[in-house]
Amino acid sequence: MTANDPFRSSYRGVPAGTRLNGIYEIEAMIGAGGMGEVYRCREIQTGSPVAVKMLLPDMVDNEAALALFRREAAALHNLPHEAIVRYFLFTVEPALQRPYLAMEFVNGRSLSNMLDDGPLTFEALIKLMRRVASGLQAAHEHGIIHRDVSPDNIIVPLDDVRRAKIIDFGIARSTQMGDKTIIGSGFAGKDNYASPEQVGLYGNDVTAKSDVYSFGLVLFHALTGQKLDMGGSQFQLVEKRRRVPDLGAVDMRIRPLLERMLQPDPALRPTMAEVANWTPAGSAQPSAAPLYGFDPLGKPEAGTSAQQERVPSTTRNSRRIWLSACVAGLLLLLGGGGYTFYKFVWKTSGLAALPPPPKLAGTSAPTSEPAPPPPARQEPVKLPSQPTLTPSPSPDGPGRAERIRKYVAQYAGGDCFFILPVAVSSSAAVIEGFGASTAPFDTFDKAFRKEQGFEASVGVRQVNQAQCPAVKFLSQVGSDQARAPRINLSATELKAGETLNGTVENFANRVVELLMVSDRGEVRSLSYLLKPGVDSLSFALPMERTTGPQLLLAVAAPRVLDSLRQPRPMAADTFFLQATSEAQRGNVTITAAGRYVMLTN
Repeated sequence: MTANDPFRSSYRGVPAGTRLNGIYEIEAMIGAGGMGEVYRCREIQTGSPVAVKMLLPDMVDNEAALALFRREAAALHNLPHEAIVRYFLFTVEPALQRPYLAMEFVNGRSLSNMLDDGPLTFEALIKLMRRVASGLQAAHEHGIIHRDVSPDNIIVPLDDVRRAKIIDFGIARSTQMGDKTIIGSGFAGKDNYASPEQVGLYGNDVTAKSDVYSFGLVLFHALTGQKLDMGGSQFQLVEKRRRVPDLGAVDMRIRPLLERMLQPDPALRPTMAEVANWTPAGSAQPSAAPLYGFDPLGKPEAGTSAQQERVPSTTRNSRRIWLSACVAGLLLLLGGGGYTFYKFVWKTSGLAALPPPPKLAGTSAPTSEPAPPPPARQEPVKLPSQPTLTPSPSPDGPGRAERIRKYVAQYAGGDCFFILPVAVSSSAAVIEGFGASTAPFDTFDKAFRKEQGFEASVGVRQVNQAQCPAVKFLSQVGSDQARAPRINLSATELKAGETLNGTVENFANRVVELLMVSDRGEVRSLSYLLKPGVDSLSFALPMERTTGPQLLLAVAAPRVLDSLRQPRPMAADTFFLQATSEAQRGNVTITAAGRYVMLTN
């Protein structure tokens, strides 16, 4: 950790009362992460509240971080839309010598937090859909892809969906570190809402249609109160996106639209403009009743619709897709019962200028009469028999894929850096890893691209600093995938107090030890929970009533190592030092695998 690390208890950030360029005055820090901080400020002349994102002192000379920060400001400078958080100013504070970006301060709570109270009514959902889709379409027309459309990134002031705003077009990561960050040609954001092309399918070509897919998953969550299970390991992320997910729980009035939005092939999805202008069959004029609150039973209201918001239906041409690191945010309780929600440690804006999306058959510009909706039941779309991670084979043949695997295995990214190739071919790679910061993975992404000539999709599970000794241990003994044990889990996100079920495979006749590394960096032996089965060991683990990232490790060795069976919890740095020392003294080869579990309230 650096002296300016915002997670150190001694760090207090920029003091309240500090003035920035004589324009804004800091009132309080409302968020901090590995690259920057967010402050609630007031404009000195008017007293209006403003949110300010500011790079950390240690990042001021980091050219990559500064470039990403500038791009966020440049991308949103000319993007005024009532559904997008407004950006006011990007400059450098002369006394602090720190770049900052001033933006609209939104007093509201996230859609994710709202949905904890229950699903939206059907009428509210349509209003929300049109509001958010119109904002995203405006971004698409300016060549900007959000790349992280999720309930966390939609803020709803006063729980009125007609005032919803899209946030976080910048570089960000989650302070809760619950979801995986994707670096490289993958996605910026939560893996549960990622599109097929963001996890490696369809040539990794992330366009505006990616936001359409993610928004379809958001609409499912908002209408049913339950998010579709689209997360998991990198392999599961890919497999779950090879077909349209089960939409049996969705209201029939909107199911045809969601079926189109959630097509695996981007070319078969509607544009965001078509989503914004879509009208349910038999809809009437919207009710004048305010859209506050929810339907606690999840039952849609009959005969409702939404007022259409007109959005342009063209997009500009360009070619570049910016990359990023993952994202979530901070939910801070303020006075008056409202919440203020802002992202920090920002991600790259998806600055991808797009070719005009193909016009879908049967679509037209909106008229005074609603266009007929798609049929309630569509013929199944025939997908490629095996959507591949590679657009075409390389002249180098299979040997190139093996060289890429070796490059990944031999790459040294530091003491808290571990990566494994999930799927590799001669011209594409999906890689997964653990680390406390996304910075070394950004460095790896650039090195990989320079060495291999293409970008990999790098999935990062962010851990706490106290868990880094476990990550270092994995980097030392976990690279041999062929011999490493394999962990299968019933879930990767649980509520505190729930039970995690799983199995361990691929250990042959070796001794297997099961370890849990808590978010506090304490290691517990769970080997006593392992029950033998046919070619596997099973376990049922009651999770502690805590929150945060947990690491589950399976370690295989030819004989019992006493250091791996400590009777009491032990600090990770001491535990893994003793384990590697005992293995070296006894000339014992050990292999290990790790899985990430997030505990929530």
